[in-house]
Amino acid sequence: MGFLARSIPRRILAALLSIYVATYFATAIVVYSGVRASILEGDAAALNQLADLKYEQLANVIGALATDLTAWSELDVMNDLVSGDIDKRVTHALEALKRLYGLDGEIYAFDAAGKLVASSDGGGVRPGRDRIPAPWEADRTHLTFIDKGEDPMTGGEVVALEIPVFGSFDRNYRIGTLVMTYRWASIERLLFELESGTILVEKGGRPSVLAANPKDIADRAGVAPGQAVGAEPGGAFVVGRSVRKSGLVPNWEVVTIQDPASATRPLRWVALDLALLGIFLGLPIILLGRWLSHKLTEPIADLTRVMREIADTDRLEARAPVTSSDELGSLARSFNRMTDNLERATREREQFVRDLAALNQTLEAKIAMRTEELEAAVKAQRRLIGDISHEIKSPLARLSMALGLARRSAELDRPRQFDRMEREVESISALASELLTLARLDGAAAPPEFGQIDLGSLIGRIVADAIYEKPGRASDVILRRPDAPVTVIGNADLLGRAIENVVRNAVFYTAERTKVEIVLSRKAPEIISVAVIDHGPGVPEAALEHLFEPFYRVDEARARETGGSGIGLAICERVVQLHGGAVRARNNDPHGLIVDIELPAAPAPSSMHDPSTGRIARG
Repeated sequence: MGFLARSIPRRILAALLSIYVATYFATAIVVYSGVRASILEGDAAALNQLADLKYEQLANVIGALATDLTAWSELDVMNDLVSGDIDKRVTHALEALKRLYGLDGEIYAFDAAGKLVASSDGGGVRPGRDRIPAPWEADRTHLTFIDKGEDPMTGGEVVALEIPVFGSFDRNYRIGTLVMTYRWASIERLLFELESGTILVEKGGRPSVLAANPKDIADRAGVAPGQAVGAEPGGAFVVGRSVRKSGLVPNWEVVTIQDPASATRPLRWVALDLALLGIFLGLPIILLGRWLSHKLTEPIADLTRVMREIADTDRLEARAPVTSSDELGSLARSFNRMTDNLERATREREQFVRDLAALNQTLEAKIAMRTEELEAAVKAQRRLIGDISHEIKSPLARLSMALGLARRSAELDRPRQFDRMEREVESISALASELLTLARLDGAAAPPEFGQIDLGSLIGRIVADAIYEKPGRASDVILRRPDAPVTVIGNADLLGRAIENVVRNAVFYTAERTKVEIVLSRKAPEIISVAVIDHGPGVPEAALEHLFEPFYRVDEARARETGGSGIGLAICERVVQLHGGAVRARNNDPHGLIVDIELPAAPAPSSMHDPSTGRIARG
């Protein structure tokens, strides 16, 4: 008592320790009791699951054997049972199946009269056992499970599966019986384990214990061969039972048993853990007294430490802890406000430097980006000029050649040369018209006048024009469109030109007797789809993304022969985009090209179109 009387911190520490010991002791008793009950309940649930698992393993093994036996009974080689397996084909088949599947038992084949015809045991059948045994002899018409018993053919405890065999030539004619055995020792290997006792009970008309491990566990637990169905073992054990299920073994029940002492063995560790936890939790109580002795000098020590840290490292984010509201706390708060102001000023200066550097980088990036855009524009302009020059030079060269030939030809040959020059002039005129259309679509001119268009009729006229120009392709071109009108809002001339370019490409660039399909459909209530499908050679995958670029050609020689300018698909893309749609190309399977055009469907009749903006306005 004199030790406690000389110091208030010591008295506080003694009081805290007394309260802690009483509270922790009561809590430990409650926790220990709850843990013990939870362990026993959890162990019982685990044993139930374990029993169900073992039962499922047994049922799965027997079910797999039943599936295999059913399949083997339908093998064509089983037809030899009728002839007594003269050439031993059935015997060889049974031996091969045993080796292949690693069967832990034997397979026997009996003919319709019950005589043993073949087996997989390699001659291990007992002498005189040439007929089907009485336990296996029954007029069964389906697969049957035969419970534990002695194997009449070779001896030893087994379970068996029996199935009738019918001839493949007549499914109603029974030609024999297949019996498969499975050693009872293998059943026990699946059933037993070291952690707990296990009992397999047959709960049929006469309940009996089929297997138990250890051997005396059934007697000690009160599960005897004559036990009534549903009787529970004694309270000296924690017991788990499998759930009764249907199947080949509905009368089997697995019982798992464990000694409560084994189940509650971890409680010793729980008690040890509680004791150690009590010791470790008591350490803070002891340290509390030391904390009280240093409480008065701690604020000054903290302030000194922070000032030394700032002086040594120039780190202004350090702060003195404020632990009280007295003079020492006021001093710490004032010191912290001073460091706050200094740190804020430093952050603002550093932020200004970072912002200046970021602005400089942004300016450099924008200059570089604008430079790249200008270079790209110059390259595009040079390419366009080169393409236009190339396109115009070719017909001009041919026109010059025709003019020279006309001068040197006889009078009667000049009309032919003039016809050639006229065609070249028309080619140059068409190219100029295409270039003008492309320029208008790419430019900032006023939007064209829009109206309601019957897309089915428009495509019909385009297909008719293409067939008129290529009458030999009339049987190759197929137009599919719905009976009901399909309308869109747009400019008929531009849409007609866009779709015509795609249709003409498909008809003109494919060989005769190559099918070309134009399919008009409503892909969704608000989307109209036009698909132009040909079965020609198609284009390389790398060229698909360039098809809609001006003057791009997959095959230069083919384009020259047909007079293509290389900007038809570019005009198609610009027109479809102007109408709020999309166009894309993809290869057909196995060969050919598909061009899909999607356009917005015409709105309801109450809607109207504003030509000045190219948008649909509601009335």
